[in-house]
Amino acid sequence: MAKYRPQRQGFTLIELVIVIAILAILAATIAPRFIALTSDAKAADLYAIGGAMESGLNLLHARAKIENQDGSSGIIQVNGTDIPLYNGYPSVNGTDSFVDINEQVKAWLEIDAVDRNTARRNREAAPFFTDKSTANNHIYIFFTADYDQKSVNFKCHIRYENPVSNNPTRPTVTIHTSQC
Repeated sequence: MAKYRPQRQGFTLIELVIVIAILAILAATIAPRFIALTSDAKAADLYAIGGAMESGLNLLHARAKIENQDGSSGIIQVNGTDIPLYNGYPSVNGTDSFVDINEQVKAWLEIDAVDRNTARRNREAAPFFTDKSTANNHIYIFFTADYDQKSVNFKCHIRYENPVSNNPTRPTVTIHTSQC
């Protein structure tokens, strides 16, 4: 004689609620870690570019000294691009076009970047874009994905400045990561 076995049709409502609750708890616990990883990766990229920028500045300055272009003005050619200099370092002239600034930065930094206007039209053009502050004579490097948030107050960028002064100093590279 065969035993009667009831057929199971699916999960009970209680089982489904328990599984959904467990998944919600796991998602709430794990999601912030993934968000932090993205932020940490962007910050690490900016620090790597900042370090490469410092190294590139040292090499460019050494070359400017060798070519006697380390005075109050000068010019050297790097990778087929003329780099205007002040005090033996790339000068920052806010009146240069976005394209010119981008080409100059790419020549001595070798970064995959486009100018601000290209990034505005095509967010997929490159991972980074260069921008400038004409009033402050600063050059900025932003993530192209952050284009809509970009401003000098958005703290996920690199800023390069080589101010003209009576007592010239080494240019500064400032890395901002607090909003990455």
